Amino acid sequence: MAEPLTRSLGDFVSKLRLSDIPTDALRVVHTGFADCVGTMIAGSIEDPPKLLEKALSPPAGDASLYLVGRRIPAPEAAWINGAAAHALDYDDVALRGHPSAVLVPAILAEAESLKATGAQMATAYAAGYEVWADLQRRDPDQHHEKGWHPTGIFGAIGAAATAPAGGSSAGPRCNRRSWCRRNRQSRCGPRSVRRREWLEDAAPRRRCRANG
Repeated sequence: MAEPLTRSLGDFVSKLRLSDIPTDALRVVHTGFADCVGTMIAGSIEDPPKLLEKALSPPAGDASLYLVGRRIPAPEAAWINGAAAHALDYDDVALRGHPSAVLVPAILAEAESLKATGAQMATAYAAGYEVWADLQRRDPDQHHEKGWHPTGIFGAIGAAATAPAGGSSAGPRCNRRSWCRRNRQSRCGPRSVRRREWLEDAAPRRRCRANG
C-alpha cells in the first residue's frame, strides 16, 4: 500500500538537512534569496503591500517589514513582504510560478521570530521548493489554461513545508528512495535533493525588461 502523500512529503521535509543539498542547488538557494530581497525592497513602495498592511493593521511582533521596517507578527510580515516581492512582477520564475516570492518572505519572517540559522533557512528553501516541484509535476498540464495560477495553488503548501525543515520527524519514517522512485523525472543520486530539477527548473529564468 502506497504511503499517504501528506505523510510522505512531511517525512521528507522533516529529515532534510543542509548536507543533503548539492552545491549547485545551494547556489540556486542563494540566488533565490538575493533576488527576492531585491524585488521585495523595490516593491515595498508600491500600492499592494501598502494596502495590505493597512487592511491587516498588524500589531507589534518579532518579524520585520522589508528587513528594516517596523516589526509585526511573522504571519503578517510574510504576507506583506510577499506582496511587495511580487508587486513589480520582476521576481524569479520556475515551476510555472514564482517560488522565491512565496518561500523567502515566509522563511525570513519565521527565521527572525525563531532566531533560525542561515543553514536552517537554506534548508527550508530547499524543502519548500522540493514539495512545490513534486506537487506540480503530478499534473503535467498547464494550470494557467485551466484558469489556475500555480503560485496560488502550490505556494501556500510550499511555504508550509519550509517550517519543519531541519526539525523533528513528522511521523513514521519513509525511505527516501521511495520518494525518488515516485518521481520518474528526478535524478536523485547519492543525495536526496534532485540536482537536475534544481538546475533546470530553478536556475534563474528571468524576464528581462528595459525602461523607455
